[in-house]
Amino acid sequence: MDTGRRQAEEGVARVLEADQALVGISEAVANITDMTTQIATATEEQSAVAEEINRNIATIASLADQTSDEARRSAVLSGELTDTANSQYSLVERFNR
Repeated sequence: MDTGRRQAEEGVARVLEADQALVGISEAVANITDMTTQIATATEEQSAVAEEINRNIATIASLADQTSDEARRSAVLSGELTDTANSQYSLVERFNR
């Protein structure tokens, strides 16, 4: 009889240990779920920031192209102004002779 009671007590102790282990596992799973959610949120935020950076880089590239085009136009106009100034200088020189 004592053997049966002792075995029953050991069985109860093992069930309690298993219950505690399951509680620990459940808490660990909840923590992992929370961390996974945080990682997913951070990943989404990083993705949004990366997309914004890409848009900004595209805008900067477009503005750089426009600036380059305007610089070329300015160079052409500067050359034309130089030619006009030289022509006017030649005309003034003819009148001064």
